Amino acid sequence: MRTKNISLLGLLAVVTCAAIGISHVITSLRLSRANAELATLRLRLELIPVDDAAFIAARRLPSSDENVRRWSVRLPDASSKMLYANWGSSPLIDIRDNSSQSTRAFQLAPDPATHETSILFRFERNPNDPKWGTLKIETGAGASIITIDSDTTALLMGDIPSRSEAVGDNPVTRGAMSPITLFAIESTANSKLAFCLWLDQPIPQDGG
Repeated sequence: MRTKNISLLGLLAVVTCAAIGISHVITSLRLSRANAELATLRLRLELIPVDDAAFIAARRLPSSDENVRRWSVRLPDASSKMLYANWGSSPLIDIRDNSSQSTRAFQLAPDPATHETSILFRFERNPNDPKWGTLKIETGAGASIITIDSDTTALLMGDIPSRSEAVGDNPVTRGAMSPITLFAIESTANSKLAFCLWLDQPIPQDGG
């Protein structure tokens, strides 16, 4: 009887360990499946996978219009960044300046749950005067329509030789204090001409 009792206890221990092991495997499979479903859902919703929530991130979104560029942007908090746009007859390094008097600033309004927002940038010729153009910038906080001069219109529409840089399909991540250039284009002709759209820290207000 003693030997039989020991065998039953051993069997019970084996069954218990097996149950724990199976439960662990099932839990791991469910977690892995949930993570895969979440990644698929984030991709479907055009969200950005982020390893470190303290970083800012941006990636390009699809657009069927060659004159429209769209990005998804993730911010650690709503007040960490603003969108800036500037253009003119200067090198790109001078155009990309938050403090320039010609730089325009746009508020961002990321979703509280995902910390993300989308940015749309559209440029097109003025149908009444094709030398001039119209620039439309949309953020989660609103939309702005701006008339752009003939030289910048020619630059954006590809009428003059240029080089450009832009955030693409692969997410670009930066530290919370660093800027991200979403789109920039600069003339490679003799004339100095550039346009830039970028994310950077808000400019401190006087006395703030």
